[in-house]
Formats: sequence, C-alpha cells, structure tokens
Amino acid sequence: MDIRQLETLIRIVETGSFAGAADALSATQSTISARIGALERSLGVTLFDRSSHRARLTPKGQELLKPAQEIVALAARVRHQIGDAQALTGTIRMGVVGLVAQTWLPKLMAAVRDRYPGVTVVLDIALTAALVDKLRDGEIELAIVTGPIDEAGTSSVPLGYDEFVWIAPSALNVPTERMTPVDLARWPVLGLSSQSHHAPVIERWFREGGAEYKPVISCNTVRVLGDLTLAGLGVSLLPRRSYAAEIAAGMLTVLDTTPDIKPVEFVALYRTSTPNPLTSATAALATEISEFANRGR
Repeated sequence: MDIRQLETLIRIVETGSFAGAADALSATQSTISARIGALERSLGVTLFDRSSHRARLTPKGQELLKPAQEIVALAARVRHQIGDAQALTGTIRMGVVGLVAQTWLPKLMAAVRDRYPGVTVVLDIALTAALVDKLRDGEIELAIVTGPIDEAGTSSVPLGYDEFVWIAPSALNVPTERMTPVDLARWPVLGLSSQSHHAPVIERWFREGGAEYKPVISCNTVRVLGDLTLAGLGVSLLPRRSYAAEIAAGMLTVLDTTPDIKPVEFVALYRTSTPNPLTSATAALATEISEFANRGR
C-alpha cells in the first residue's frame, strides 16, 4: 500500500468512476485499475463494487476512505512544510473566472512557473457556479472565483475585492446626473448570464429600486460585456479598474447611480478532503499576486 494508491482511491470516489480518476490524475484508466488492484491485493479485500456504471465503495472500501484521506493529508503537509518548493512536481487543474483571466492571471502563471518549475497547470475559464461544481466533482483542484463560498470540505482563501460600477459608452450620451434604477432602466442595459454572480445582484438592484431588469443582451464573460459596451450597444456593470484606460480616454463614462453596489469579493477555493501541496501553495501565491483591493465597503 502506498500514497499514490490511496490518492487514486479518493479520486475515484470524488469523480464517481475509474475513468474520471484517470482524467483527474493525468493517468490511463489501466493505470488506475492497476493501482486499485494492487491496493486490494495488499489488503486482501475488495474495495469497489464494479457491477454498476458508477464505482461504489464496498463496506471495506468505506471503512478505508477516512483513514486514506488522513494519510494523504498528512503526507501533503509534510511535503509542503519540509520539502523543497523547487522540487514540487505534478499537475494542478485550476478554474478561473473570466475577470481574473483577463487581468492578473498571466502574472500568477509566471509566478507559478518561477517558484515551482516542475509544476504543470491546466486552466479552465468559466463562471463561478460551474467552477464550484467542477471542484465538488473533482474535475479541478483549485478555483479562483467570486465569493463568499460556503462549500463543505473546502478551504477558502480571500483574494480581495473589486469595485463594479455602471458604465456607459460616451457615444450613447447617457445623462451625467445621479440616476436611480428607474432612470437607468430607460436605457438599453447589457447584462451577464443568469449563471453569473452578478445576475442576481443586478436583478435585486433594479427590483428594490422599483424597476424591472430587462437586459437587451446577455453574455457570460465580462470581457465580451465590455466590448459590447464600447461598441455603444448599451450600459453595463463593469469593474472600474479594468476599464480605467477607456474611462480616462473618454470612451466610457462612469455613471453616478444610487444605491451603490457593494464591491465583489474573490477567493481561492480548494478541497480539504484531498489535500494537495500544489493547491495550497498556488492559493497562497494567488494572495501575493492578486491585484484586487484588500477590503470591501
């Protein structure tokens, strides 16, 4: 019995199949089967019921799961606390929301390459809800998403806050005086898709202000939303810092709206049930690299 076999058992449970574990561990399915076979032979018991499509633990397998998680967690702590960071190797699958991808993700990747040259990163750019689902299912090990996130079996590392403001293309000639949701609703509003963190926030802002939120165009990335706004198609809620150059150049105008919308929190989220020194190390590095403000309002 070795650590790799125990890690494999845990990943099969997380992903629900030998094939899923193979993908998660960047191994072949035959390798995964061989590891579990060797583990079963060393213990003299059957760990998985292979009669159904989804791999299920036998009673003996269920009995082993918690000790396996504890052993893997201890090994991860030893590697992280005592081992040489330069010697860390392996692959980390990391999910990132679009706003981070279009701003400071390249700096984070450069820092990872510099500090952990033996580590390979596989990126997945998606919305927060989709990334949390993938983290839960074991498809990724680390997610940089909007928060706060209350997800069992995970650790959340704060990365700071970003300010989102209503922005209009200067060519649209939207009034500069203070505007309420009712006032803003008279203009074409561009929005993010319903799976976005901002969708319910925006909808509630309009509803509590006595207006109906009816976006003329919706999309699932901030970058596309910004491009549509720059094209003069409507007003949208965008991160002020990301469009500072366009605002300074007079291409975009920050609208004076009331009430204010609270800054958006961002976090690095990773599973604690399957500790991996790569995930905690990368999450810690993200706190150093993050360009978000350290506190909200």
